[in-house]
Parts: sequence; C-alpha cells; structure tokens
Amino acid sequence: MAPPSPKWPTNDMTTIIAISDTHAKRLSELPEALVDALRQADYVVHCGDYTALSLLQELRDLSRSFVGVHGNVDPQEVRDQVPAKAVFEVHGHRIGVIHPHWGGPPWGIEEDIAKEFNGVDIILYGHTHDIDHQTIDGVVFLNPGQGYPAFRTPASAIVLTLDPDSLHIEVRSF
Repeated sequence: MAPPSPKWPTNDMTTIIAISDTHAKRLSELPEALVDALRQADYVVHCGDYTALSLLQELRDLSRSFVGVHGNVDPQEVRDQVPAKAVFEVHGHRIGVIHPHWGGPPWGIEEDIAKEFNGVDIILYGHTHDIDHQTIDGVVFLNPGQGYPAFRTPASAIVLTLDPDSLHIEVRSF
C-alpha cells in the first residue's frame, strides 16, 4: 500500500516528524506540545502501536501528509487501514517504516529490520520504546521512542529536516 501523495507541493526543505508507540486512543492523550509539532510538520510518520482506530484517523486528519504502519498491539481495524511496512520518498531519500512485530530482545533488532527493506536510505521503526539513532552499512536507523510520557520518561519524537542534498536529525522530548 503506497502512502498518499502530499496534499500540497513540497518546498526545498521538508520536515518529517516520526512518532511511535503512542498507545493512545486520541490525540488529546498525547502531550500538547507534541501534537502542535505534528500539526506543523510536512509529513507525520507513525511507526505503529496506536492501539485505536480513532487515533489513526485523528493523525490522518491533522497531518498534511501521513505515513503509518501497524504495530503488534494494534487491533484488526487499524491493521486493515495501514500496512506492516511502508516505503516513501522525499527529495530522493527513500525512507522505510516498520514496527517489527516478531518480538525478541531489542539489541540487534536493526539487523532483522534491515532484511525487510532494499534500497532505503533511512529506516524509521518502533516497538522497543527506546530512542535510537545510528548508521549501519550506510542506512540511518531511527527509533523515535515512545509517544507518551511514562515512568519518568518523556514522550519523544524524531524530527528529520531534509532536502535533496542534506539530512538533519533531531530527537525531541515532550
């Protein structure tokens, strides 16, 4: 399933905000500052574990352009709306999105995730609730952590600002 085209022409710089593991039914359950940041982004990417179709629909309505995949705790109604993995392209950067559902220990998960994609420059993934930013064999792996605050851990997101020649990555806490 291909992600929808942007709802307006992109400019030279594009902002993508990636979130994951929100485990919420509505946007109102997420930090207000995070929702404001999502509203400002050119693309919103959700790396799975919404837990409710209502949140998925609110993200689609809020976003200028939305790309999402389902996670291991998402109900069937969410799984029917978004794929297990997606690939989209912005300014020549091919971006894969996945929520590895197969479980297991979080260390070394990148090797298994890499097998799911060919020819991508960036892989956005969820599931572990841990922020990750590393480059392996020329592919940038990014995990935005969890989209809700819990256990003294703030909500977090990854902000990518890119154009055809550059990529800037920022981890934000909310």
